[in-house]
Amino acid sequence: MPEPARLPSAQVSVPRIVRSVGQLPSRGSHLPGGILLALCWGAWLWFVVEGRSMAKWGISAASLAEGRYDTLLLTMFAHAGLLHLGMNSAVLASLAPVTVGAMGGARRGAGPFFAFYLLAGLAGSLLYVAFNPDGTIPAVGASGAISGLIGFVARLGTHGRLLPLLGRELALRIWDFLKANLILIALFALPALFGGGGIMIAWEAHLGGFLFGLLTAGWFLRHRAPAS
Repeated sequence: MPEPARLPSAQVSVPRIVRSVGQLPSRGSHLPGGILLALCWGAWLWFVVEGRSMAKWGISAASLAEGRYDTLLLTMFAHAGLLHLGMNSAVLASLAPVTVGAMGGARRGAGPFFAFYLLAGLAGSLLYVAFNPDGTIPAVGASGAISGLIGFVARLGTHGRLLPLLGRELALRIWDFLKANLILIALFALPALFGGGGIMIAWEAHLGGFLFGLLTAGWFLRHRAPAS
């Protein structure tokens, strides 16, 4: 039996946000996201071939107490199954090009994009551990980092402007994010109500990544390199 894990599962949709940005990805801006997708799929296939569970790469207070700090990074490339990986991949594929474009384009925005992605994932992992200081169940998935991309894109208005933190349009986008997570939690937990196993969603990782994206979007936009 696979080890139990909490899933920071991806949002089933990113309503309103990408459409309202009104920005077409620049040529080559899909490459950074493609690299991350290749790493996630490659890692998953490796574990499938070896017949092992990716929970070994999951983040928890117990793993950090054991000195396994590598899980802070590895958890972003671990998934609990094909559905989990597919959902995360769909959201990452749609958001990464927009984020890369906003950060300076394909040539100059790749570095900031990778840094942002890893930092958002780290923020999600740390908040998960903070809410579960004695936790032993590992959280697996890229959704802390992906939620950071959602937070970043949520701050983008048309023509590259930054939406204020206190405003109606951003409030609607935040509400969309919260609704998507509430729906996911309900759907994955529903089997438990009928005697099934159910799946726990690591909402703390979602929240940590999303807040990081919201709060640092302005910094990444102000310090972006000019588009080539």
